[in-house]
Amino acid sequence: MQKPLTAYPAGSVVRIAGIDGGRQARARMLAMGMTPGCPVKVLAGGPTGCRVQVRGSEVVLCCGLAGKILAVENNSDEGPHCSCCPDAPRAKAS
Repeated sequence: MQKPLTAYPAGSVVRIAGIDGGRQARARMLAMGMTPGCPVKVLAGGPTGCRVQVRGSEVVLCCGLAGKILAVENNSDEGPHCSCCPDAPRAKAS
């Protein structure tokens, strides 16, 4: 189930499922490397904002922007999967 990034506690590893925002918010997130399917570790979170680790960098997001990022548990089958990130789950061979 997709939830805003602000809903996950510190220590959670989640995967970006989508960005529920306009063109400017989406462009800003993509520029920071927060692409759909990318794993993100929540370092500190809550309703006032989030500090996350994405692609080896720490990023601090205000509550408005963090609330627009929809995420799923990293081990969930829901949502897109990234194949370029080192922590991304690999596709299973058939």
